[in-house]
Amino acid sequence: MTPTMHEISRHPEMEMVLVVTDQHLYRKFGHTVQEVEDNFPVAAWIDMEQDGDSDVDRARAIGRCLTKISDVFADLKPDIILIIGDRGEVFAACIAAHNMRIAIAHVQGGDISGSLDEPVRHAITKLSHIHFPSIESSAQRILNMGEEPWRVHIVGDTHIDQIFFNKIPEAEALWTRYGLPIDDGFILVLQHSDSTNPRHSTAQMVETIAALSSINMRTLFVYPCSDQGYEGIINEIERAADPPRFTVHRNIPAPEFIGLQRLATCMVGNSSAGLIEAPYFGLPAVNIGDRQVGRQRAGNVLDVPHDRVAIEAAIRKALTNVEFRKELKHLQPPFGDGQAYKKITRVLASVEINDQLLNKRMTY
Repeated sequence: MTPTMHEISRHPEMEMVLVVTDQHLYRKFGHTVQEVEDNFPVAAWIDMEQDGDSDVDRARAIGRCLTKISDVFADLKPDIILIIGDRGEVFAACIAAHNMRIAIAHVQGGDISGSLDEPVRHAITKLSHIHFPSIESSAQRILNMGEEPWRVHIVGDTHIDQIFFNKIPEAEALWTRYGLPIDDGFILVLQHSDSTNPRHSTAQMVETIAALSSINMRTLFVYPCSDQGYEGIINEIERAADPPRFTVHRNIPAPEFIGLQRLATCMVGNSSAGLIEAPYFGLPAVNIGDRQVGRQRAGNVLDVPHDRVAIEAAIRKALTNVEFRKELKHLQPPFGDGQAYKKITRVLASVEINDQLLNKRMTY
């Protein structure tokens, strides 16, 4: 969302205030609020006080977010909240805004995205007043949910904006910073828990690491998100750390992560980045398990179960199959042209906050 936030900040008729919460504030995940504050002033921090990775830990943290963000909204008095995606802290913000008569603008609604997140995404859609889906099929799902057509604006995926925003570090700087082999290539790994089966996250990460160990290639592991089950994944990748071959990173700043996708030989895990961003670089992505089940994807994605043999085979295909890699050079990803931030800002600048906007009606 960085390009969108910059565009809103520059607009003469709008003021952006930023609220930061969830894992941005946790030392365990790299305290990335510092990265945010390097780019924008932060109006409020909301510590969700999530102490563990169980279902009840996550549920209680989302409840705390709802209570605290209600007080923040009462203080800041926003006209519109702009939110993205399908996460629990976003849902909490929307519940608060709904009850406080604050307009909600939702980016990336209508996607099929798997795990516990997908029904949260659709619930956010029903609370939202303005919709910014990425692609036509997502917009159609929003309309099928009974949303009025004038509220829906197809803008492309905001993740792609970063690729075209000219903020990606030079390759030489990334080679040096991360100690990467220029000639032999490297693998980028980002695997979250499947929040529908968080108890299996440890065993699932064991399978991925076993496959990568058989490949014997320079590998960067990145910490997962704060969804329930994250501790098993973190424990396993820390146990597997074996510099310089396997290195573990609590966080990689967004522009550098984009740059690493541009340079990587293969991406492994279950991050949406492998489906949405990676095809713009012709980067093969081995997508493991069901976290992204049903989500729109391009021809760079190789879907496999949580099985070390299947994962290893897919990685080897991504690395060595000449025909497959040749096809990647001609991909035409469906997620837009990197202009979503401009389209979103234009719509927000033209919105009238009135009863027609706030009082939603089903179309059938």
